[in-house]
Amino acid sequence: MTRKHIVFPSIAFALAALSGCDGGGDSTTIDGIGTKAADVAATNLFHAAELGDLAALQEFVTQGQALTNRHAENQRTPLHYGAWGGHTNVVAWLLEQKADIDALDDKGQAPLDFAWMPRSEAAKAMLLSAGAKPGKELRPPEPEPVDVTGTPQKEEPDSEPINAKP
Repeated sequence: MTRKHIVFPSIAFALAALSGCDGGGDSTTIDGIGTKAADVAATNLFHAAELGDLAALQEFVTQGQALTNRHAENQRTPLHYGAWGGHTNVVAWLLEQKADIDALDDKGQAPLDFAWMPRSEAAKAMLLSAGAKPGKELRPPEPEPVDVTGTPQKEEPDSEPINAKP
């Protein structure tokens, strides 16, 4: 009888297979682990922040991950994930490490925008006291609509309804 064994080259790949992670971050190799494993490790950096696992987050940083890493799928930073999870230990540590409190993700949302759930109120207070702003205050203004000739269109003022009284 022949048995087939599935052998994972590293624990990082095993974790990725079990958790459904498919990579993220913009990192290079870590401690001899190949590029794909480094992508998984970068993703796990975000998972550690989201779960409030400060020890794991610090370990990833000591192994070469940067707090400026952005998730490959949504451009969020560890601070986005820590704020969403409401983990004040992670948020406080990231603030001490000078994480970018106003980093915008691919939808123009800042970490403060993620601290909206009841469990995130303390994290929201920490971000506000550090001077964080919501994404809508950080995004560049929307360009004016342009017609087919390339001329900016001016919005017409609202007209008075016909039956309006003076």
